[in-house]
Amino acid sequence: MYFLQIAWSNVLRNRRRSLSMFVVAALGVSMIVFTNGFTDGISANMSSSIINQIDGHIRIQHKDYKKYYITDQEKVLLADWQGVSQAVTKIAHVQRAMPRVMMGGLISHDDKTTTFFGAASDLAQLPAVLPDYAINLVTGKPLSADDPGGVLLGTSLAKSLSVKVGDELVLLSKTVRGEQSNTLVHVRGIVNYPTDDKVEQSLLLSALDKPIADDLLELNAGATQLVLRLDDEAHVPEVMAALDALFAARGLPWKAIAWNENPVYARVVGMFTGIGVLITFVLVVMVGVITSNALLMAFFERIREIGTMRAVGMDTWQVHALLYIESSIVGVLGASGGLVLGTGLTALAGGTGIPLDLIGQSVYPQLGLASVLVSTLCPIACIVVAATMPIRSATRMSVTDALNYQ
Repeated sequence: MYFLQIAWSNVLRNRRRSLSMFVVAALGVSMIVFTNGFTDGISANMSSSIINQIDGHIRIQHKDYKKYYITDQEKVLLADWQGVSQAVTKIAHVQRAMPRVMMGGLISHDDKTTTFFGAASDLAQLPAVLPDYAINLVTGKPLSADDPGGVLLGTSLAKSLSVKVGDELVLLSKTVRGEQSNTLVHVRGIVNYPTDDKVEQSLLLSALDKPIADDLLELNAGATQLVLRLDDEAHVPEVMAALDALFAARGLPWKAIAWNENPVYARVVGMFTGIGVLITFVLVVMVGVITSNALLMAFFERIREIGTMRAVGMDTWQVHALLYIESSIVGVLGASGGLVLGTGLTALAGGTGIPLDLIGQSVYPQLGLASVLVSTLCPIACIVVAATMPIRSATRMSVTDALNYQ
């Protein structure tokens, strides 16, 4: 406690220099806090999009799905998806199970033809399982059970075909048994898919109803995926374990895949996390270097004082401890001020949102406990470590040389 009082007095003795170090630390920490809050906001946005718009909390599919889902759907078909659905929805925290079929082929309008890749979903479950599936609707209306032949097209796909809402399209694909097939549909709406331009160039969403299920794919009430909706994202690991146990016990070739295994999520969040880590590293080093230089000047101005302390009986480790405490006080005060400023900026941006074209949505920064700890403890640790060289330099002289230092 005595060392703390002396250290605090020394910090206040040169208020201008202490204030400058406080400001540097506070600005650095506030920028780190905001950067981490922005990264957390992107992660939250992406997870919400995947869960509510694309894949639900969990999807169930054949273990060889990736190998055959386009070339030989019969090998990965959930012929009795109703039975699987009944067993799955008995698991705690599972609220809904929606059958879905991923499909591909050719799409034509007048004299224009291109490829498409899309999903046909059970409209009775779709609004509950993927409530935001049509959130990026640009024009037209969402899918409806009253209009089973209506489809949603990606903006780029609609442009390549020169179609608008209401235009008829011909879909050419293969049935689950590999036979050529076709059906007529019409454009009900046009949607953006900002996270992946390549997907938007071929995206087609439709109802798992007669034109697709019977005429195009001849599924006979089958599906290739079940998309699950849980009561809370936190229960995903528990439900995944229960599903794996269920499939193993029954000898079923099905596999459960969690929402966070989505490659788009991994790519986008990984990229911004990497940028955030780089920015944090640069800011922490910057705070450390500036603080180290300021401490070096401050300690060398007190060489004679340090020599006096050692002359009256203080051990070198006690002098080191005193100077480290001074550095820690500056670091803690600066980090605290930066945390307050950064949290305020994050809260302000979290209320208004920051538009981000890459994901086609506004990002609402938010702070988790881990981000707060990293944003404050790393700069404090860096300041204390950065003080090592000035402290060693200031205490390296002999007592006689320190007392005669000019």
